[in-house]
Amino acid sequence: MPNNFIRLLNTFVKPFWPWLILSAFLTLLTTISTLPLPWIIQYLIDDVIGNKTGDLMYVLFLTLAVTIGSRGIMMAHQCVVTFLGQCVKFHIRHALVAHLHRLSMSYFDQTQTGKLMSRIISDGYAIQQMLSSGMVNIFTDFLTLIVIITVLFYIHIKLALITILVLPCYAITHKAFAGRMRKTSKKVRRKTDEVMANLEGSISGVRVVKSFVKERYESDQFKKKLTQHFKLNMTQNVQGTLWNAIAALVSGVGGALVLWYGGYLIQAEELTIGVLLAFYAYTAYVFDPIVNLISINVTIQRANAAIDRLFETLDTEPLIRDEPGAIALPAGGGHVQFEEVTFGYSHLAPILHQISMDVEPGMKVGIVGPSGAGKSTLVKLIPRLYDVDAGGISIDGRDIRHLQLSSIRSRIGMVPQESTLFSATLADNIRYGRLDASDEEVEDVARAANIHDFIMTLPDGYNTRLGEQGVKLSGGQKQRVAIARALLTDPQILILDDCTSSLDSQTEAKIQTTLHHVLKDRTGFIVAHRLSSVAPCDRI
Repeated sequence: MPNNFIRLLNTFVKPFWPWLILSAFLTLLTTISTLPLPWIIQYLIDDVIGNKTGDLMYVLFLTLAVTIGSRGIMMAHQCVVTFLGQCVKFHIRHALVAHLHRLSMSYFDQTQTGKLMSRIISDGYAIQQMLSSGMVNIFTDFLTLIVIITVLFYIHIKLALITILVLPCYAITHKAFAGRMRKTSKKVRRKTDEVMANLEGSISGVRVVKSFVKERYESDQFKKKLTQHFKLNMTQNVQGTLWNAIAALVSGVGGALVLWYGGYLIQAEELTIGVLLAFYAYTAYVFDPIVNLISINVTIQRANAAIDRLFETLDTEPLIRDEPGAIALPAGGGHVQFEEVTFGYSHLAPILHQISMDVEPGMKVGIVGPSGAGKSTLVKLIPRLYDVDAGGISIDGRDIRHLQLSSIRSRIGMVPQESTLFSATLADNIRYGRLDASDEEVEDVARAANIHDFIMTLPDGYNTRLGEQGVKLSGGQKQRVAIARALLTDPQILILDDCTSSLDSQTEAKIQTTLHHVLKDRTGFIVAHRLSSVAPCDRI
């Protein structure tokens, strides 16, 4: 078994071992409950019909009892298996999302959102399907095989030998198809990533699409990706169907050989018709589990690619994390120092070269420059969203690399260029800065950000639900909500990353007055394109 498959069992399936034991027990009962049916057929043919000595009502009673009992056990088994699969899918998705939130910003810079969505939703579903309709049923089918082959040898050794002669053919088909199925499944998963990424990009950028009249272009691009995905899916399905068809053909040949030799034995008066029919019915109990195992293998091959991608993501380590022995940032004034800081994104050329800066507690620093000069990059280094390539940054005399990330970021309020708002109420979006904040505190920071009066004009006020990314608000209104959210944390250091660029001059003037008040006794970094936006700063 692939190493990642074993890891899947140990990490996500093992915690549910009581349910696995229950499933195994129900598997045993399922196998046992179906064994009497072929024997009932033999009794009906040889004793009731042939010798006229059997009891027909006995046959009816046994058949009903076996059918009802076996179906009830099968239903219970399926419920347990479904529950197990859903639990595993739940924990896989939760583990993925929790791990993604621990990863560094550089990971998200290099990975498309659509690909991440595909791994969380699509791959999780594929693994759940493998467990629900595949892995657990393997135990049922293997147990059935062992029991039924034993029964066949008990009934008639020669017919049993003929039956098992065809079994090596299944191994040959497995060897021929398994590798191809796995390769195709990996291609399908990669193409699914591309489709999801294309879809996410076109939907999230729908305003740009419509502005440039590119609806047809985006539709055609998506159709191309979808066509490639369709072709790979068809290849995968054809491979699986062909594999199953060959397995069914082998089963048919095995059954035909049993009937041929059994008929010969009946003619030679070495076998009764009832025994042959019972034996033939039992062969289905051999061939059907094998065909099921082939189908399960198809499911497993498809899921293996998802399992590999699951652990590829979970094995990705965050580049920025607490060092061993990291300490919490003690209370201080917010003294920030840059010492010959050099930084560049990944393999790209450095954006910042040996930047040194000493910002005293309570000082307001304006950072102005053209686009691409590294203004936003500079302030993103303070909360350690990225690590410097050379030099160092300290807060209150302590290198931020030796401090706990949570303690650094809890002291810093940051309003980015593009404000992210959630599909929730206005109050919840502001309260995101501090979840235990009271309604009064939410209103206070909303007033400080000059958004309270607007909120009160809405029918539901602070309980107004926003659409995705705050589509119901203007750009300036979004920025003011983001400012209120940052103020709610009562930060020691406040970073405003060009956050007034979307505001009209009148609103900007009001917020500048507000910011002058809220920045009092706080260290502030204000990024802007216009000098007028940073005029009140102590240093520019």
